[in-house]
Amino acid sequence: MSYLDDDKLISLGKLYKVDKPNHKITGAFVVKSFVKSALLSRPISLRSIETLAGSSLELSSLLNTKNEDKRKLDHSSLGKRLDKISTDYFCALYENLANKASAILSESKNFNIYRFDSTIITLCGLAIKDGLNAGGGAKDTQIKMSVGLRGSLPSSIRFCKDQSEVSEDIALVKAINEAKLEKEDIVLFDRGISKSETFNNFTKQDIKFITRLKKNRKYDVISQNKIQNRKDSKLEIISDEIINLYQKRKSIKNDLRLIRAINDSGTEILFLTNINEMSSIEVADAYKLRWDIEVFFKFLKQNLQFKHFITHNLNGMMVYIYSILIAAILFV
Repeated sequence: MSYLDDDKLISLGKLYKVDKPNHKITGAFVVKSFVKSALLSRPISLRSIETLAGSSLELSSLLNTKNEDKRKLDHSSLGKRLDKISTDYFCALYENLANKASAILSESKNFNIYRFDSTIITLCGLAIKDGLNAGGGAKDTQIKMSVGLRGSLPSSIRFCKDQSEVSEDIALVKAINEAKLEKEDIVLFDRGISKSETFNNFTKQDIKFITRLKKNRKYDVISQNKIQNRKDSKLEIISDEIINLYQKRKSIKNDLRLIRAINDSGTEILFLTNINEMSSIEVADAYKLRWDIEVFFKFLKQNLQFKHFITHNLNGMMVYIYSILIAAILFV
């Protein structure tokens, strides 16, 4: 918790005007109570925060009141505060901490591997303003966010607010384009992104990527590369080709690299990349690291309480999610 610097909390609070004189529940109280609950594996709800505030002098001292008798919190007041409190403040805290962690971890192994994926929280039968419907019942409402995991650090987050962002071809592409990528970063994503135009744009932007290709995708083979295998690998490379993908029944000149491999269970896997400097087995090994973001999402939901709605207001949910991600960075 010491990484949540009080001076930074105060300075950002002033910058984003999160605490007006009449607000008893300060931004610092909200973020610290949520993060502390996550780190202690306490269930996070409005009532649990009310209880925690009553038992923690550290947290109750962050409530804006000079009267000691009034250093108490009512869960309904917290709910109303979450509906309107500035999300920019919590976003800034998250980004500040992510930048600090990035400076510490920049020399660690695989830090240039940037995995992107999306996850959702679903609420059945209740509507959230600006929420999405990504399947399920007609009244099911989801909050969807796309996360960039750089090394082991959740370095970027993007909330999906437009119904079109149900498609990963839109949501993940926006998340990648908005992330702060370094020249040496290698972006990993799954088959949710499939448009030839997107792959071409990434190449034009000098964004190095590795993904998988659906087996029924049509393409023309331009040339063959030398096959490289490694004895200790569970994958056998069977082809390494330069290809042009089809788009709307027409072959498009994009000269992408397609690597076909078979795993130890006999399943064929197709890897697609615009990187030519790596060997075919290095490309396949790098893509295996994409699974780490699935593990990260599981960690958020099982260990940091990121699996339910704390409020039926999108503003409050964004505050909650930023706080959970701050807790995740502290774990890293």
